[in-house]
Amino acid sequence: APQRSLMRRDFSTVYGTGTVGGLYPFVKYSSSAVVSYGDSASGDAYPLKVYSPAWVVKKIGQSTTYPSKSNTIMVTVATSVPLVSGSTVTISGLTGSATPDSTLTLADMSSSGFGSYFSTSGTWSQSGTLAITVTQDTVAGTQYMFSFVLVNPGCPQGPLNISIATSPLCFPVVPMCQDMAAPAAGAPGFYYPVPGDAQALYVKTPSFLSFSVWQKNPYPGFANVLHFEFATNVNLPRNTLLTVAGLTGSQTADSVLLPLAFPAADTDSTASQTVSQATLAAVGMWFQSNGTLVLQTIAESAAGAFMRFNITLVNPLCCQSARAVTISTNMSCFQSVPASWRNATLDPSVVSQSGDVFEYAPLFVRCPAWRLATVVPSSRYPCTDSKLALAFQLNVPVRVTDGVILTLSGLGSDSLTPSGNMTITGGVLDQGYWNLSAGTLISSANQRSTAAYEILSANFTLINPSDYSQYLARILFVAVNVCSRVGNSLASSISFNVTQVQAVLQTDAPIFNLAWIGQRSAWPSASNTITVSLQTNQPLFGSSFRCVVTVTLSGLSGHCGFGSDNAVVPLFGTGASSFSQSGANWSAASASLVGRVVSPISSSVTVFSFNVTNGAVGQPSPILTLSASGVRFQLSTYAVPKDPSILIDTSGVLGSSFGAMYQGVPRDAEALRIQSPQFLTRGVSQDVYWPGASNTIRVTFMANIDLQPGAIVMISSLDYQDGSSGAASGVISLGGSDALRFSSSMTANNGTGSWDDVSKVLTVYVRSGLLAGATYSFTFGLMNPRCGQPASPVCIRARGIAVGCASNVLIPRRIMDTAPGDSAPLLVRAPVITVATLVHSTPFAAASNQLTLVVQSSVPLGFGWFSPSLTLTGLTGSTTASTASFAVGGAVGSWNRDTGTLIFPLSNLTQNTNYSFSFTLQNSACNQLPPTVSVQLSTLCFQPRVVNPVPFYTCNLQGTSPLEVVGAPCVGQVGSTALFTQKLIGQSTPYPGCTNTITLSFTVNVPLPVSASVVVTVDFVNSLAMDVSRLNDNALLTGPNSSVFYGSTWVVGLQVLDAGFNCSCPGSMNSLVFTPVGNDTGSGAAGVYTLVNGMVASWTITSGGSGYMVPPIVTLNGTVCSRAASLTAQMSYGASLTSRGQWNASNNMLSLRPRIDLQPCTSYTVSITVANPVALPGGPASALVLQEAQAVTIASTGVPIAASEMSYSSAWLSQLPGVSSAQGDHRPMRVHAPRFLVKTIGQSSPFPGATNVLRVTFSTNVLVSSGARIAIANLAGAMGVVLPRTDLALNQLADGATPLADNNFRSELGSTQNAGTWYDCEKALVMMANTGLNCAGTPYNFSFPVQNPVAPQPCAPVRINITGIQGSAWYGPNLQAQITAAASLRSTWLPVPDAGVLMDHDLATVLAVQGAVAGDACALRVWPAAFLVKSVS
Repeated sequence: APQRSLMRRDFSTVYGTGTVGGLYPFVKYSSSAVVSYGDSASGDAYPLKVYSPAWVVKKIGQSTTYPSKSNTIMVTVATSVPLVSGSTVTISGLTGSATPDSTLTLADMSSSGFGSYFSTSGTWSQSGTLAITVTQDTVAGTQYMFSFVLVNPGCPQGPLNISIATSPLCFPVVPMCQDMAAPAAGAPGFYYPVPGDAQALYVKTPSFLSFSVWQKNPYPGFANVLHFEFATNVNLPRNTLLTVAGLTGSQTADSVLLPLAFPAADTDSTASQTVSQATLAAVGMWFQSNGTLVLQTIAESAAGAFMRFNITLVNPLCCQSARAVTISTNMSCFQSVPASWRNATLDPSVVSQSGDVFEYAPLFVRCPAWRLATVVPSSRYPCTDSKLALAFQLNVPVRVTDGVILTLSGLGSDSLTPSGNMTITGGVLDQGYWNLSAGTLISSANQRSTAAYEILSANFTLINPSDYSQYLARILFVAVNVCSRVGNSLASSISFNVTQVQAVLQTDAPIFNLAWIGQRSAWPSASNTITVSLQTNQPLFGSSFRCVVTVTLSGLSGHCGFGSDNAVVPLFGTGASSFSQSGANWSAASASLVGRVVSPISSSVTVFSFNVTNGAVGQPSPILTLSASGVRFQLSTYAVPKDPSILIDTSGVLGSSFGAMYQGVPRDAEALRIQSPQFLTRGVSQDVYWPGASNTIRVTFMANIDLQPGAIVMISSLDYQDGSSGAASGVISLGGSDALRFSSSMTANNGTGSWDDVSKVLTVYVRSGLLAGATYSFTFGLMNPRCGQPASPVCIRARGIAVGCASNVLIPRRIMDTAPGDSAPLLVRAPVITVATLVHSTPFAAASNQLTLVVQSSVPLGFGWFSPSLTLTGLTGSTTASTASFAVGGAVGSWNRDTGTLIFPLSNLTQNTNYSFSFTLQNSACNQLPPTVSVQLSTLCFQPRVVNPVPFYTCNLQGTSPLEVVGAPCVGQVGSTALFTQKLIGQSTPYPGCTNTITLSFTVNVPLPVSASVVVTVDFVNSLAMDVSRLNDNALLTGPNSSVFYGSTWVVGLQVLDAGFNCSCPGSMNSLVFTPVGNDTGSGAAGVYTLVNGMVASWTITSGGSGYMVPPIVTLNGTVCSRAASLTAQMSYGASLTSRGQWNASNNMLSLRPRIDLQPCTSYTVSITVANPVALPGGPASALVLQEAQAVTIASTGVPIAASEMSYSSAWLSQLPGVSSAQGDHRPMRVHAPRFLVKTIGQSSPFPGATNVLRVTFSTNVLVSSGARIAIANLAGAMGVVLPRTDLALNQLADGATPLADNNFRSELGSTQNAGTWYDCEKALVMMANTGLNCAGTPYNFSFPVQNPVAPQPCAPVRINITGIQGSAWYGPNLQAQITAAASLRSTWLPVPDAGVLMDHDLATVLAVQGAVAGDACALRVWPAAFLVKSVS
């Protein structure tokens, strides 16, 4: 038999899986496939290989979260392997359901084919288990969906842990997946669904989403509509009971059929009327005692749907606060909730104000309260009917049926109205009853119903008390019998304090609120009209007025009276009829008028007038008072205000009897104010205000009272302060338009007056009557005082006046009104010399000097009034002799030299006009200070005046006053007034060794005559080193004024004819100077001349030709010459050597002698030439300055001018490098230390071992003399020629190859031009100055070749110096200069390493070689040897 052997398993077969029918979770494989879910792999065909069973889909969900609702549970399952027929699927964990044990119908969902494979019913256990039978093998991977219905728990329940299992296959028990997706919005069974709401048997807590309540009427006792609105988060089942509790206090009785209304949506609520009406029953049960309403649903409500209804209840009669209302249901797990008050609109009939709040709250009842109670009386007049207007307001309505009674109390018992019934108007209150003793009015509100806050009125009339002073303050109250709350208690009535807009039954005191009195004329004895204006604050008469009133005006004094007592004084004017018979009774004893009032005088101003005649005596307005009887006034008497205005002129009316009135003043309108007799117009003026002149006095006056013929007018106080006469005493003539109305006496001719020159009074008599208010004028003539004076206080008075009821009336003396300014009477301008100036024409001694006087007077002189003259005093110092016939302009006066007084007459002089008078005096021969001169004018009261000297300016500096003499002092005088007004000095260059031009310019203020042996000395400090260009001691001068001066003597100019001595003398003019060793003479055809101490002392030119002389020692142009035995010379004809100044070398002083007179105010400018030093024995003053400038002074002898320091000008300073006036280089003999201005060196190549061109530029500030050595040393590493010392050609700087050709330098070794000597051991180049290098700071440029060392090196420390600089021989023949930094150097160059100064290297140029940078042009900088290019190809 075959042995058992391992069978070969099928490892290659892969079962078919069909095709995919869709995406997960709806993946469906072909049901005909061997493997209908998942993937098949090799090895699946192994015998007995079994897949592990698993739940691929196990989802469960529900249709509602509402409690006690039927809930559709939805399940979806799928397995990884088929469930075999007969298997049982068990779902566990569905706890809490209200569904009892039973068989549940299973419904296929979404045509999943569930019914073909599973039973259509399942076994349900209320413990939470559902068993389902498999009726046919299922297809692996296929989803089967089914549903069944359970009843939800009645209370909330959270998500459950639900599992699924099957048998007999070995499926694991696994939790099912709850549906966590949010149900669709609006899905039935959910209220505002959220994720998780679809979990099976998940039940939410039932609650009210909202419960609002509001009312429509808060009035007590009124029907009130209460509105309710609510919504729940679950559906309420049909027949659910709803209970609204807390509606306590209503007057509505119990009812099992209380109607419910369902209003349409409005502004208070948008709840659906249809939904509410279809859901809720139309009636409810009402329980009054506990305020509970029970209603029932008649259909299932929808979760979230708002339902609204309202009921009508009657409010309580008394006020109460809002009720706390709640709502609940009979469903389990439902909680009752309090209502929220909705701020809804009240019924339109309800009136509210700002204090009425929360009246929409349920069963809130407004507390009745007074909001307003006022009373306004119609009259405050005593004895007058007063209608009292009562206005009141309640915050609640009052209905006719309410039986409300209103009581007004506190009116007091002082009214004149007796007790009894009283008519009340206004339309609300009924007829009332007035109780006088109690002060109470009671009335019923039964005429009509009123609204809340309606302002109600009630009017009734009481008679005011007769005596205002008896009033006592009272408090009024109004009360009504309505229920309200007082504090925490209810009250049956409420009262309120009545506001009295005006105090009830209080009367105003009668007063005169207008009393005014005035008059027409205030003049004495004038006819006058008194006008009175009256107005009271009360009528004082009329049908409602119950008193008889009289008015009394008292204090009417100062007039002529009205006759006997009780005489009737007629009144006139618009208000006269307000008094009985349009008149008033006069009482002489009390000076008063009394009138009885017969018409009201309060509504308008009552004006009446009466006539009087003023007295002749001035008086103020008397005290006038008003009083009244018949009614008590506030005051017993009233001072009557008076018209303070100015009375209007009575145009065209003149005379006292006609009531004339002019020129009124304030308060003239005050009744019976009477002016004193006076001249209201009393003007006085003059025509002329000049002293001593003939003058006309003008008088104008107007009186306020008539002046009858015989009255006397006097003009006085016409003062003459200087005691002069105005006119002779006696009769003088009058002029003017009214002159004939007056005379000097009642028997004299008209047009005259009487003048008393002693008392200075003019008296005139009135010859024809003068009317009050008319203006009269006249004139008279007087001579003015001789002296100035202020205007006289002229006065006017009158006496002997009889007019009206008075006689012997006086017009007191009063100062007259003077015209303004110069027209004031006897105002005389003070004579003043307003201008007095004097100027002269020259300040020089002994000169003829013209003096000009300008004078001006403030007043006219002459013109026939008097003969003036002018006196000048103080003209001292002149040499002009005294004379009685001294010419002054066109006049002849007298001159006294001893006193310096000049007097001359004047013709007519106009005021304020300048008059000029000229005269000539001879100046003093000596220096003189200006005298003080005074001027005086005669006849009038002039004060002497010091004459203002007008400066006369000379030399642009100082001014001189009249008769001031400048110049030398005379015998006994000290000092001089001569001075230099300009004294400038400066130099052209501070460069050492250079020719320097020192220029000086001066001006004097006086003449410097030759006859005075004038010498101008310029003193340079003797410590200065100065080599002045000179011949012997004669400095050579240049400049525009050099020919004006000469030196020590007038040296004769000679022309050399032959070579008589061994000096090289060309045939031109030369200066021949003889050294002072003795005396000599010479003579010839030209003349005779004498030599004294080597100087030509005298000469006489006789004719042309040659002169011969044998001088001892001859100096030609500064060079001492030996001479032959004889010297032939020819004298230039009469030529004198000018342009010289004497130079004293021992003290550095220059003396200038003028050949001609030096004029004042003229500038003289000359120059001298100096050779600046290059070195000083004591060394330089500082590193930069060889010699500092010192002060230079200038003075004069002959005409003494004291020495003073000159001013230093930069005008002559040359523009040179390193030179600046800011550092004082313009000051004479400031000399710089020798130094290099420029000292640069560069190279052409840094290549090692290469030929290198060194380029040098230098300049100095010193004159480098011929033969000076210039050394450039420390050229470290440079290799020159083979020989250790040889000449090296110098080339131009530009190309380094072209030889120099300017011959400025030569070599030291071979004196080769344009070359230097190279010292190879010392690595130095030495050159000699071939010609002197200039003094302009000119740069010198050259180059020379060297060979670079092979080894690299940095820049060489190259130095440059110059030695052997020769200066002027005057400074010392051996004194030389050098430019060096080494103190040990001698005058010749030595190759010392630190000799000279370091040169400035070229660090900026970038050489034109490959790789060069800035700094490679630094002299003898050598690169390391290297390949610059190292490429191979």
